[in-house]
Amino acid sequence: MSDPGDQTETLLGTQAPDAPAARPLGGSPPRLLGGRYLLEERIASGGMASVWRAHDEVLARTVGIKILHDHLAADEGFRERFRREAIAAAKLTHPNVVGLYDTGNDGDQVYLVMEYVAGVTLKHIIAREGALEVGRAAAIGEKVARALDYAHERGLVHRDVKPANILIGLDGSVKVADFGIAKAEEGDDLTKTGTVLGTAAYVAPEQILAEPIDGKADQYALACVLYEALTGQQPFKADSAVATAAQRLETDPLPLRARRADVPRALDDIIMRALSRRPEDRFPTLGRFADALAPFADADDSATAALAAAAAQRPSAAPRIDDGGDDTGDLADAGGALRSAVARGDDDTTVPSERRSPGDSFLGSEGRWLAAVLVIIVLVGALVAVGFATGVLDPQRIPIISARDGDDEQADAEPPPQPVALDVVDVAAFDPQGDGSENDDELAQAIDGDPNTAWRTEGYDTAAFGNLKEGVGLIVDLGETQPLHSVQLDTPTPGFSYELRVADAGPPSQPSDWDTVVRVAAAQGSNRSTLDGVAARYVLVWVTGDLPPDGGRHRAAVSELTVFGAEAASRP
Repeated sequence: MSDPGDQTETLLGTQAPDAPAARPLGGSPPRLLGGRYLLEERIASGGMASVWRAHDEVLARTVGIKILHDHLAADEGFRERFRREAIAAAKLTHPNVVGLYDTGNDGDQVYLVMEYVAGVTLKHIIAREGALEVGRAAAIGEKVARALDYAHERGLVHRDVKPANILIGLDGSVKVADFGIAKAEEGDDLTKTGTVLGTAAYVAPEQILAEPIDGKADQYALACVLYEALTGQQPFKADSAVATAAQRLETDPLPLRARRADVPRALDDIIMRALSRRPEDRFPTLGRFADALAPFADADDSATAALAAAAAQRPSAAPRIDDGGDDTGDLADAGGALRSAVARGDDDTTVPSERRSPGDSFLGSEGRWLAAVLVIIVLVGALVAVGFATGVLDPQRIPIISARDGDDEQADAEPPPQPVALDVVDVAAFDPQGDGSENDDELAQAIDGDPNTAWRTEGYDTAAFGNLKEGVGLIVDLGETQPLHSVQLDTPTPGFSYELRVADAGPPSQPSDWDTVVRVAAAQGSNRSTLDGVAARYVLVWVTGDLPPDGGRHRAAVSELTVFGAEAASRP
């Protein structure tokens, strides 16, 4: 369902501004590419290409370079697609589009030279900070919509709009990256085979149905992005990429206000309109969509810059910190769910139904009917009091239910399900951005039931893997997909951050192909994470950073990993 390049989650310059410099991956010395570009650090890697920060020796500036993986560079079809990316992107000169400077070959290597953006992706911000303030999300959405509208006017459709392709600079800039699967609306079509391009969580219904694509597909995808930015949840989520994509053919997502009450009703209507299943029911252009978002946007770029800086400086922060005692699930913006949202106006031409002023917050709109309900309750109470006083109601004839009533039924009730430790049939290291192994000879010690033994990561120069990797981890195979209750992780090296990710098939070879179910910012000695409604065969402990110091290096350890399933207790 997704493009081979979809795994390059972070495209350019996402490390924190104070992060220490790192050597290129694998310790290889920096090299000159095309006789001009000195490679300094690999900052991302995916299924299609790796991205490096480099120095342009001719123009004395920092650039980002995307290098096609060797096995793909050898494929003439992929080389042609990479060349098309360069042609498409070179047409775009816009403050909210990542610029393309150069393209070329160096021996067997094929590369693009792009604008370097110091900052983070929107995906990174949502993962670390949770749901965004209404004004921030609308401001980012408006700028992305302007950039896409600019591209559409020049005959280009992005086709893969998603949080990972939206860069938020430390200067407050917002830029759309990776027009890698964009195609000219005129000319030859590399997708005539029927392949659906795009990411399952954001792909438009017409893309799934292989219907003609125009800019309204990007509008739908951007609406999905804004939905996630405002609620912390994707509008559609199923057990597989295909099922996720197919959901939108038959169902509409829940309104935003059903998941976050302080989203103004008019903004909810605007985004839901852009999420219409039929393209003709959406806004005519991305420009009109941007105009509709503008009244809600906080135009202060310094706030956007602060948001990016906070996410860059807090790589272990997460919207949900699991301490073993909270099973509330993903609650978007839990700290301010009832705050009043003040908007700046309304455009009646953009809201299809149930129009209200953008200033209608939850307390302003739903508060009125709540007040009426309270009045009714008071009146009923007064009538009951009058009934007792006049003798119409006899308190002695009102049945009193004892606390013991129903004890017999409770005694016969089925006891609640109890968690049971599940058997692990295999355990493996997960090192997709390294050599594929991570102290494999110690893996069994993470599941041997002995707290005195442990699996440890390799030693790294810094707490962030020397800026060489996004993470490492270990995978346990439960043999078959089954309902999960919780995961217990014990460690002799507390303080590191990790995520629990799951999968039904595979196991997947790339981190982004796993479903993240829990994030832990700072592991304790013993960590119990409850999983709500999760079923899976594979469980990945993905260590993401903050590795504690150990003998002059940095590493994390897992002394015991136990996965629990729910088993109903049998009656005697």
